Amino acid sequence: MSSVDQIIQQINTVTTTITAIMYYTNFLLGVIGLSMNIFVLTQPSLRKTPCSMYFLSATFANLFIILVILPVRLLINTYNIDLTTYNIEYCKIQTFASFSTRALSCWLITMACIDRYLHSSNNASMRRLSSSKTAKLSIGLLCGLMPVLYCHMLIFYNIIQVKKPSGTMIYSCTLQDKTYSAFLNLWHLMIYSVCPSFAMLIFGCLVLRNIQINQRTVARNANNARNNRRRNATLLRMLLAQVLLILITTGPRSIYQIYALFTNNVVKNIIRTNVENSVGTILGVLSYFAHSTTFYIFTLSGSIFRKKVLKLFLRCSFCRENRVHTTIDKRMPILY
Repeated sequence: MSSVDQIIQQINTVTTTITAIMYYTNFLLGVIGLSMNIFVLTQPSLRKTPCSMYFLSATFANLFIILVILPVRLLINTYNIDLTTYNIEYCKIQTFASFSTRALSCWLITMACIDRYLHSSNNASMRRLSSSKTAKLSIGLLCGLMPVLYCHMLIFYNIIQVKKPSGTMIYSCTLQDKTYSAFLNLWHLMIYSVCPSFAMLIFGCLVLRNIQINQRTVARNANNARNNRRRNATLLRMLLAQVLLILITTGPRSIYQIYALFTNNVVKNIIRTNVENSVGTILGVLSYFAHSTTFYIFTLSGSIFRKKVLKLFLRCSFCRENRVHTTIDKRMPILY
């Protein structure tokens, strides 16, 4: 085996190990955390809040990503088992669902940012737009819009024979048209990363500005609606923490996609090609943390959310103790 082959094999081994650890970590964190999100966000004090409705909808989208999309990617990148190559319909639907659902999750968080901006506005008409009715309408529109924005993928994706960097020929669910491939990378980059991240930053800054403007009013009415203000402040911290998480986990992938787009026609040797493919794969798995760790971000950043989680655990513990005591009492003999 030549030195080049050894280097390539080492790169592939390291990449497979790192991505496997990241995939399993994402899956474990996602299943536990997103399930807890559903329990907490459906509590009566939170489920009717527009911001919480966006969080809950994003949680369901993230749960679909972790339970359905992520295992398919795990099998492909870790075990070289590509289920999408067995059926052309599954190939198209799986890739379409992956792109559209991940974009939907980010835009739901973006809508939560917009809701916080409307809620903190001095304009009464804008504050009225921050309502559960508006949230339901926005969620429904997004759920219908995202599939429309990605429906062209159903036409162009196909099962074709491609050459791996190592030189072997395999079947893959991918794109054959290079022009459309470049368009899709740029399209997904804008819809999934750039536009929602830019909107989150803008409306996050506007929310902070509104809060500074309203500080005098809040000071004059410090005794009014204290619980509502505390809840809104908690939701804002949770939202800003979620925005920061999305920027950290999807930003590097976006930078890599821009680099890959501009160097697509550059002649590269086999080692550079393997290194770039490995970096792209690892950054792609890193972006899944934006969908699997929301519960832990909410718990760390939101005091009300932490109290709800603690209350839920205490309730479960209390119910378990009651069942144990009831069982013991039933088994005790009756003395006359």
